[in-house]
Amino acid sequence: MIQRLRDALSPRDERDAEAGFSIIEVMVAMMVFAVMSVGIAYGIANTLQLTQTTRGRETAVALASQDIDTLRQTAAASTAGIFKVISKAGADNTKTVGNVEYKIDRAVSWVQSDGATGACGSSTGKLAYKSIVETVSWPSPRSGGTSSTSVTSAIAPSDAVTDPGYGTLIISVATAAGAPYAGVGITVTPVSGGGGSALTTAVQPTDAQGCSYAVNVVPGDYTVTANTTGGIDTNQAQPSSQSPITVSAGASSPVPFVYDRASQLTLQYAKGYNATLPTNMVTVLSSTVGGLDTVKPWDVTSTSLAVTSASTPSLPVFPFTSGYTVYAGPYSNSSASSSSCLSPNPSAWSTPNPSGAVGSAPGTIETSPGVPSSASVMMGVATVKGVKSRYVTAVSSSNPAAGDPGCSAGMTMKFPLSSADTATIALPFGTWTLYSGTSFGATTKNEIASNASNVNAVTSGRVNQKSALVVISYDNTLTLDPRGQTS
Repeated sequence: MIQRLRDALSPRDERDAEAGFSIIEVMVAMMVFAVMSVGIAYGIANTLQLTQTTRGRETAVALASQDIDTLRQTAAASTAGIFKVISKAGADNTKTVGNVEYKIDRAVSWVQSDGATGACGSSTGKLAYKSIVETVSWPSPRSGGTSSTSVTSAIAPSDAVTDPGYGTLIISVATAAGAPYAGVGITVTPVSGGGGSALTTAVQPTDAQGCSYAVNVVPGDYTVTANTTGGIDTNQAQPSSQSPITVSAGASSPVPFVYDRASQLTLQYAKGYNATLPTNMVTVLSSTVGGLDTVKPWDVTSTSLAVTSASTPSLPVFPFTSGYTVYAGPYSNSSASSSSCLSPNPSAWSTPNPSGAVGSAPGTIETSPGVPSSASVMMGVATVKGVKSRYVTAVSSSNPAAGDPGCSAGMTMKFPLSSADTATIALPFGTWTLYSGTSFGATTKNEIASNASNVNAVTSGRVNQKSALVVISYDNTLTLDPRGQTS
């Protein structure tokens, strides 16, 4: 083809001058040109993308350095300036340069004199300086995804955080999910006789990293309290306090809190049975994370309060991510036999009854920060006749019936004055001796021993009446059995 081109441009005779290219030759030439053009175009595009990537990286480094310089100025402005140097998520820290949006994710942590690091500080070492990691990301022109680069630095306070001879309190607050809790009020008060002294400067609420600090604290013992509207801690306390916290000269004292917005839990016991509940009964909340918490949804010290199946008491609870299982009565799985009380837990009734049924664990109640929740609490129900104008009292038997895991710690359940001849009562599961009397909590008359026909189990259970022929250790008792019961 090259020869044909040469001949066409320099014809040897007139016939050659009139000769041209064939269609095939033209197409081949165009194909060669197209292949060369694609390679050239790709090279140009790749060069442009590399240039854009390089320019983007240079811009990102410049933005990170600019942010660090601003933080350095903040820290140098005052002794307290270093506490204003905190982390900031890239979604909340953006800059647009040349129509490209850059997200600047800033991670800040304290480095202490003993080498420990943490967002708020985590050891007894002095607060030395802050480590800064700036990660800048932007849209990648090559991959269509995201490019990023990081810049690290360190910023020291303008002066020592705490003067010699004093100590520092490092307070950190995290939510149930482990995230920092900002805006929580912190108070620090000296423990009487603990050698401490009232702070001269109020402690600031927690920052975006969930951190707060008390500096130049006189050595001694203190009570540190975290509080915010609607907040609660893992011990179901509002507000949350830790005491005593000991402050030593030249050292830091970490005070970590797990604190979150409460979930308002509404409870209904023995739903649908129109029963009266024991006035003094406590409730136990069980969670995988928090263990067992004994709570009092109503005034358990009252001698006249009537709580029934229709009542819906509520209480604030910590929103454990694992949720709760709710038990009526003082359930305890303590390894110490004298403190154990397994009967209120239906799943502890693991020996099959004559029908082959065993107790089932109540369902888990999910809780979320600031979100209401509710639970229906299963109980045993019985009727007691002939108790008008009398108080009924139930005492757990030290000799539980067959299949009952027992309650070594003992339970005494007291009911308000009955206005009807027949009282329908709800009790935690277990084996009970029923009494009545003319005063609250009286154990004057054993109802089953006096007339066993006056007592009947409404839910699964039985009256263990004493027989003249056979004496059983749990005679004259009432067993309320959860095996096979579903509500």
